[in-house]
Amino acid sequence: MKKLKIGIIPHTHWDREWYFTSSKSMIYSLHVFDEVIEYLEENTKFKCFILDGQTSIIEDYLLMRPNMETRVKKLVKDNKIITGPWYTQPDTLVVSGESLIRNLLYGTRKAKELGRTMKVGYLPDSFGMSEQMPQIYRGFGFKYAAFRRGIADRLIRNREFYWSSPNGDEVFVHNIYAYGSFGYPPENSDEIKDSMIEIIDKLKDKYRTGLILLFNGEDQKPIRKNLPHIIDKAKEVLPDVDFEIMSMEEGLIELEKSHVDFERYQGEFTFGQYSRTHKSIFSTRADLKIMNNRIENYLQNIAEPISSLAYILGFKYEENVFEKVWKLMLDNSAHDSIGMCNSDETNRYVKHRFIEAANLSTSLTELKLREISTKIPVKDNFQFQVYNLLPYERGGLLETQLFLPFKDVEIYDEEGNVYGSEIISTEDVTEDIFKKSIREIGVDNDSSTSWHKEIKNIYNSKILIDIKTLRPMSYKTLYIRENNKGKNTLAVNDNCIENEYYTISINNNGTIDIFDKKRAKNYLDAVYFEDDGDEGDSYDYSEPIDNIYLRGVKVIDVEIESNSLKNIMHIVFEMSLPYNLEERSQGKVSVTNIIKMDISLAKNDPNIGIDVKVLNKAIEHRLRLIVNTEIYAKCSYADQQFGTIEREVYLEEVEFWRDQGWDEKPRTIEPMQSFVSIADDNLAVQVTTDSVREYQIIGEKFNKIAMTILRSTPFLGKEELNDRPGRESGTKAPTPDAELMNEEINARYFIRYYDKYDAYKFAQNSKEILTPIIAYQGSQFKNNTTYFVITNPKDKNLPMAYSAFGIKGEAVLSTVKKAEGRDDLVIRLYNPDRIVNKNIAITGTNKRLYESRLDEKLISKLDNNMMDIKTCEVKTIICLQDD
Repeated sequence: MKKLKIGIIPHTHWDREWYFTSSKSMIYSLHVFDEVIEYLEENTKFKCFILDGQTSIIEDYLLMRPNMETRVKKLVKDNKIITGPWYTQPDTLVVSGESLIRNLLYGTRKAKELGRTMKVGYLPDSFGMSEQMPQIYRGFGFKYAAFRRGIADRLIRNREFYWSSPNGDEVFVHNIYAYGSFGYPPENSDEIKDSMIEIIDKLKDKYRTGLILLFNGEDQKPIRKNLPHIIDKAKEVLPDVDFEIMSMEEGLIELEKSHVDFERYQGEFTFGQYSRTHKSIFSTRADLKIMNNRIENYLQNIAEPISSLAYILGFKYEENVFEKVWKLMLDNSAHDSIGMCNSDETNRYVKHRFIEAANLSTSLTELKLREISTKIPVKDNFQFQVYNLLPYERGGLLETQLFLPFKDVEIYDEEGNVYGSEIISTEDVTEDIFKKSIREIGVDNDSSTSWHKEIKNIYNSKILIDIKTLRPMSYKTLYIRENNKGKNTLAVNDNCIENEYYTISINNNGTIDIFDKKRAKNYLDAVYFEDDGDEGDSYDYSEPIDNIYLRGVKVIDVEIESNSLKNIMHIVFEMSLPYNLEERSQGKVSVTNIIKMDISLAKNDPNIGIDVKVLNKAIEHRLRLIVNTEIYAKCSYADQQFGTIEREVYLEEVEFWRDQGWDEKPRTIEPMQSFVSIADDNLAVQVTTDSVREYQIIGEKFNKIAMTILRSTPFLGKEELNDRPGRESGTKAPTPDAELMNEEINARYFIRYYDKYDAYKFAQNSKEILTPIIAYQGSQFKNNTTYFVITNPKDKNLPMAYSAFGIKGEAVLSTVKKAEGRDDLVIRLYNPDRIVNKNIAITGTNKRLYESRLDEKLISKLDNNMMDIKTCEVKTIICLQDD
């Protein structure tokens, strides 16, 4: 009979930051990593050591220890130090698909520079797993994955199995029982024997191959120098068991080769039966979560496509700047950092990185827009370009800031088409601009300019423009002239707004009704706020005993702002709340949250815009926006990385989880990327957001979509929660910043009604919302110290309008970017449908097109610029630029 084998995997799980800062972690890494390097060099019996599967901590170390790089490289090349594939270890449910890809791109690249990368999707402590991870891993050539959290018996019975994404990509998985399962081994022979027998008895039914993997290491732990000696003792006291130090890859290869009929599973892992997944961490520190989500959207939807357009037109692509920005974001995507389950001091580091990433990406985008504009012939001193950054024709409402030559203007294009417009606000800045800019004539290397003789007035204006159809992935130049026709005055109703799709009204009691003109349906009490108690911490929402839900508001003010292009209802509510849980249990209210809510309807737009600003005055509570429908939902639909997912709205385990000893309560609080929907045979409702990515389907008939606006949590960790019994997660430290006291949270939502659920149409709608038409005005009079002075080029050889490429077919663009380390262009897109495969064609370009993996390695040339995309599949296309 074959001996049982115990594979010991030495490692450290090195949180880059947590209840301590990244500065402190880096300082301690100098001591610990020095020791790892020196010990591995001296001891041949210590076969290998996983330096946590993330290269960022090695980058930090080598920045302080450049003299150690050669030694590190030798150990990595010899497979004694194991690193990669990640740059930082992310939480896979919270960040975007592009974030996960960049994380692996930078992580594997650095690991290979050091010698080699671990080819395992290794995430020992991330809080749950997206079902798209197998596809992402296969896109980097990985066949294996290892993770700990999210497993439940309802999903999979055994702990080694095949896991697939909806497109069919599959990896072999080892589910880590605990990454400290052999972290504290005894040294006495008898104790070693008893300890090993106990571990084997506990794990043998779940790990059935004859090889059990145990992990020697824990959070921020040094290398266990006497581990080989302990293993030798274990061999002596248990001669019928083989013991071996091994790498994660070696263990997985050996496991897969065993003659076991492994189970197969497709789906996500979000359950807390055997380890906590903290399935409401998506809303911790709403202020920081919103920063992450909006910067990710801006990078993928605006910054990279604009830089790519500029690159195609002959300008530099600032690859190093984007790497800097993405690495700031990836530093923040590590599973504690993005969870914001940190000390307040650490979260200030996180916030600073977001601020720097936002400033870099917006400044770079501004420069690229300006570079393009300066090379376009000037026919109008006030001309500007409008951009469509999606790969198909579209129009829409543009809201932007422009300098105008008149107080009332008309916008028109090269063909003479007039675009409807409305000036929202204007300020005469003529004197200020002239004073700053005339002195720079000649300094900008253009002494022959005449703009200062031709311009009489300059008005800095906020303007709405009804943009007609723009070509795919394009810009178009528009012009400005005086409007002498005047505009019609619209009648304004005191308590309602409308467009072609809806009439929205507010009642005296604060309830909001929506009349759906297309379906002739009146949705009463359609949108409202709900506040309830939260006894949880920065990891988890936890419902207090005898929770009290509050929704009462007092209407303080209603103002209607109306013009031909957009109607807005400005509402101010007062919501009286208990200050804390004690007051809530007593039925007492002592504080008031001021909630400002702007509901907007734009011309020809079927989306209802809702902009919420909440000034928080309470602690230990959760505030949500409730979208109330007539739909009795059996499931919810939401987007995830590169696809969509269908989820249950009720989990039967909620009735008996305590009896079965679950680590935490099973919950239907769910993550999303940008939208959630519920539907029946006659109606579907979609809610899109760029704010907190957390929802729950609630109500007696599961007819309401609850979108989390904020949670206020005074402690990093707490013990014995109603929804999470036992020890505190993290550490029980006060986090006054996480209370969000006196913080204004801005959350934005868009509600749309459909006849039925359609994955592509819903994903496309959300993508358009998050990729607005944008404008840039590169007037020469902006050459001053406010906007920076740049050379005005003499050669103005760019066209007045330009389209780079288009995509025909039902696929959603993820991003457009320059390939890593070479001159080609990357176009990434995906099919959001879980049922139907799609076929797409790339149009408008004569470049050679190749399909590539996610790591940008070429696969094959596209046949007639066409390709098939499976369900929820992401595809990367390389557009060769050497033609």
